[in-house]
Amino acid sequence: MFSLIRSGPSTLLLRTASVEVVSNWLITNFSASIYDVDVAFDMANESSTILYLLDTQEEIVHFADIHIALVIEMNTINFLCQLQFHGDRPPIISIRPAPKLLIMRAVGDKSAVINKIQVDLGGEIGSFKSLLDAGDNQSTILALTERPLNKTLNFSDLAESLLKLQGNSEHYLKELRMHALSYLNIGLGNKDWHEIEIRVYDRYGAFSLHYDKLMAILDELEVGIVLGESWSKDYPRFLMSIEVYRIRFFTYFEPVKIKYLLLGLEYTQGGTRIVDFDVYYNRKKLDWNDVLEKRSMKTRQEIGLESHAEIICSLSEEGREQLVYFDDEIMKTRTS
Repeated sequence: MFSLIRSGPSTLLLRTASVEVVSNWLITNFSASIYDVDVAFDMANESSTILYLLDTQEEIVHFADIHIALVIEMNTINFLCQLQFHGDRPPIISIRPAPKLLIMRAVGDKSAVINKIQVDLGGEIGSFKSLLDAGDNQSTILALTERPLNKTLNFSDLAESLLKLQGNSEHYLKELRMHALSYLNIGLGNKDWHEIEIRVYDRYGAFSLHYDKLMAILDELEVGIVLGESWSKDYPRFLMSIEVYRIRFFTYFEPVKIKYLLLGLEYTQGGTRIVDFDVYYNRKKLDWNDVLEKRSMKTRQEIGLESHAEIICSLSEEGREQLVYFDDEIMKTRTS
């Protein structure tokens, strides 16, 4: 639901006297894609391997020594195993890992976050290129980003200051994962998190579809953590009970922001209201007009469609397809 840290693409430094020959062979045999050194990260994902090719004979490698970068859509272990059994491979002098990259979510004051992590774990703060120059295969580089970690990240999404840690990346991944929420809160100025309750109402009873849709969108937008959920009954009128699904949600966004988001999910793109998402905070129900700016005369539908459009812009292509799919399936329950 809310990813706070993950690994970046694995990176290998491949030394050869024939950069062009080796790169062409890798393109042919591993479907590798060739990129400029500065954009290879943008084209890779967590399961990719980036190969930096260089012909220097020096043991200490500098970023400027790298001629080209290749991205291979397989993890490092699979690549090295397959490479080992290729009898026709061109001459490769050596292959060694570059420093491992970890990416952590941080919002707000990222300098405060990276400085606090340095106090706790040690290490050296610097730019990516300078830390790569100073690192070795026993180094781990930590980068911060405000972007959700379940999305594809570009190098420009990373904060300028990174932290080089000496030691095994798995150790640091475990350590940082344990304290990631605390570090996130430092960037937010130690602001309070909010526990809210989302109540789902649908007189057509399509609760499963509404729940799956809600979880899919909240998961992609990474706005908080689900703490629990349960069935209940509500009593809008005397002696009248209706079924309701309740979700306890933990978020660093203001509750009114979550209410605004849920107003957008109440409507289809065509403007049909298909569900009622009530938000309770401190046992008080937030009304739809709580999201209005002062003197605004917008209707509930206008606010909902405005929020819906913003959600669409924030989602990936897959997320948009999911939203349309769920809305279509929910609409079918109205005509059956």
